[in-house]
Amino acid sequence: MKRLFAPLACLALISCEMPAPSGGPAPTPIDIVEPAKARESSGGELAGLAPVLIEPAMAVDAAASADVSTGFGSARPRAGIVTAADIDDTLNYQDFITYAAGARSDTGLPYANFGRPLLAQLLGPSGAPAPGQRVTLRRPGGATPFYDGFSGVDGMITVFPAAFGAGNLSAVELRTFTGETPTTTSLRTGGDRNIVTLAEDATAAPQFLDLVFVVDTTGSMSDELAFLTAELTSIVSTAARTTPGVDIRYGLVLYRDAGDQYTVRSYPFTNSAGTMRQMLRAQDASGGGDYPEAAQKALEVATDLPWRRGQGERLLFHVADAPPHDEDARAYLNAAQDAAHKGVQIFGLGASGVADESEFLMRQAALLTSGRYLFLTDDSGVGNRHAEPKISCYHVTALKSLLVRVLQSELSGQRIEPSERDIIRSVGTYQNGVCLN
Repeated sequence: MKRLFAPLACLALISCEMPAPSGGPAPTPIDIVEPAKARESSGGELAGLAPVLIEPAMAVDAAASADVSTGFGSARPRAGIVTAADIDDTLNYQDFITYAAGARSDTGLPYANFGRPLLAQLLGPSGAPAPGQRVTLRRPGGATPFYDGFSGVDGMITVFPAAFGAGNLSAVELRTFTGETPTTTSLRTGGDRNIVTLAEDATAAPQFLDLVFVVDTTGSMSDELAFLTAELTSIVSTAARTTPGVDIRYGLVLYRDAGDQYTVRSYPFTNSAGTMRQMLRAQDASGGGDYPEAAQKALEVATDLPWRRGQGERLLFHVADAPPHDEDARAYLNAAQDAAHKGVQIFGLGASGVADESEFLMRQAALLTSGRYLFLTDDSGVGNRHAEPKISCYHVTALKSLLVRVLQSELSGQRIEPSERDIIRSVGTYQNGVCLN
């Protein structure tokens, strides 16, 4: 396990100034404790399974890290600035399918049914995107919808009918509710995005934001936990300026593994940013011992939280450096599918030490729920080595900047991209979230 000393944990923060305590203990959590899984005495392997991966050795410190290449003439990132990038697989569906074919073979992990998606974009007659519009999907001639939700950022809709029990349909009926009467449009499913022009220009701001963080708190996650403690509420308050008056609730689910002090620790929703800081400050990172953790149990608990319904944002950030145990991978995907049914978007954040198994499962969860996959990079030498993801294009920026942009995009309904001065390094040919190479 990676153990961080105080100087490196401090490097993981944008600054080493911690928020002053606001007084009073953190709310009492609900802890789920499960006994350790049975192991063979000979090698410490899970009975009947292949050997587990051990968490990677600690990386060199920032001062000794290798030079990084930078783009657009930007300066090398300051030591201690956590750097990250992301991929939106909803905008790169065919690339994801190609990636997933190799990942299935390499990892042997289960794969959700991503066949024949409904890909659409709602536009007004002026050509302006129409985010936040209520839509339903039916089988052709169906009496009741199998999907009821809202168009996302830039009016995009990405729905997998099979994940909603409708099977691999070749066509669906999309009903929109802009204007005085609903409009029904028959659309083909598959790899091409349908353009749907509404009767009038329309955009709707969210009435609320339910924001939940699901965080692995085993011993390798000290730097990520410290970052969230110091920066989360500042990130949210900055992003929320795009939607003044939006009602924000925070939720927190922490997890380790069976046999640890707790398997899952869950806190109730709170409207208080100060309470969220208290909940984070009350945690430490310890336990674990092997590579996989109880990610599936934590995602199940988070999905079962009392999320609000209606015109709002339901965002879940899963921060982890390890996948669930192989035998629990299907349960992880089932939990992501349940999240999609509830309109909850999952944004995976692959931390230091993340490997192919984690990337594959977290990207599936994000795609199922119209979220994104975010990942830390080595550009400023913080924490463990960060695996290069199997992604053809991305921009590297500060993690704090990326999280602000993601939240701003979801709240405003308009995709927010980094300015050139924010970009530390670029890979491939990237244009507004789409990989062109």
